[in-house]
Amino acid sequence: MESHKRFDAKHLMKMLGGHLAKSSQWSPFLYKSTGSPDEVLGFQRDRIVGWVLSLNTEFRFSPETLGLAISLIDRFLNLVKVRPKYLPCVAICCLYIAAKTLEEDEVIPSTKDLVKTIKCACSVAEVLRMEAIILNKLSWNVKQATAVDLLHIIHGLLMSCYPKLLDGLSHLTPSQHLSMMMRKIFHCLGNHQLAVFSPINLVLSIVSLELEQITPNWFSIISMVQQVADINNQTFIQCREMIGQHLTKHGFLPSGYQFRVVKRSKSIKRKAVDDEEEDLYDGIKRLYSEDSMETSAVRKSCSSEFVQHQDTDDRSSFLIPAKIHCSLTIFPRTLVWKASFAQRILQPYVVRENNIILTAFKNYITLLIV
Repeated sequence: MESHKRFDAKHLMKMLGGHLAKSSQWSPFLYKSTGSPDEVLGFQRDRIVGWVLSLNTEFRFSPETLGLAISLIDRFLNLVKVRPKYLPCVAICCLYIAAKTLEEDEVIPSTKDLVKTIKCACSVAEVLRMEAIILNKLSWNVKQATAVDLLHIIHGLLMSCYPKLLDGLSHLTPSQHLSMMMRKIFHCLGNHQLAVFSPINLVLSIVSLELEQITPNWFSIISMVQQVADINNQTFIQCREMIGQHLTKHGFLPSGYQFRVVKRSKSIKRKAVDDEEEDLYDGIKRLYSEDSMETSAVRKSCSSEFVQHQDTDDRSSFLIPAKIHCSLTIFPRTLVWKASFAQRILQPYVVRENNIILTAFKNYITLLIV
């Protein structure tokens, strides 16, 4: 399976434009559900495509070979009226032509080995004759853009533009994700009712159904590719609905993605804030501890000074209400009082204005509020 991971977005966009230009002459493939016994019906076409898929696996051809073989079958059946009895021979020849176009020489079996391995009613001469008829009807224009090619390019484009698109999925690499969508592509190619839609519509519909299960931004991503491919909205919506119903009916949707459980860790910024808060709390604790020691020392020195002045002058008596005294000692350094304001509050409780006593209380209040 070819990978486009090594290409950048610019190169992938150029490849996408080239493949879309090749498919500009594409026309819808119409199959009848009922008809005459001499024409290939829709269910017969689906049955032969399933058989080609098993042959592709048996010969170990690439998915691109299978996609090209299915495209050749549809193109030839829409150009030539083929009887159902010749349908196996047509399918074998289309697969053989696709293998000669895309596979390495050592992988391609000879015509004799091909007929012998398949064990069908066709002879070697019939295979060679039918191969020539198909090439002539297609004007030897074999290599055209298929749904498999477009899926490779679009998936590579998504991985290039959105490298973290699959990070939320558990144990799913880009190659495994591509393989999941590839199986759904082949399942849709095996349904004749979906053959009326172009390859780019098929691919974009399946990709949108997958992205819808992975990211909430799937619509903006698909809209970007839709604008590049110039896809009609109405056609795309119709194709997406039909493919969604078809895949859901056969158990391909939902895809059953397993998402990783991401444990949220603190960011560096939040961790720094938490560290600052812890440092702040430690500083407050140390500040309170130091202030309590300073307050005790100041309270002791002031009390002794007051007692000394009271002993020298019996007429001076200084009274402080218990409520005010508690408020001053409980909230050190956090008071917003000014010394003058504290002085006015304590002034009525001073029985005799003594300059020494007032000076001592001013110093006491200043130490508490600074």
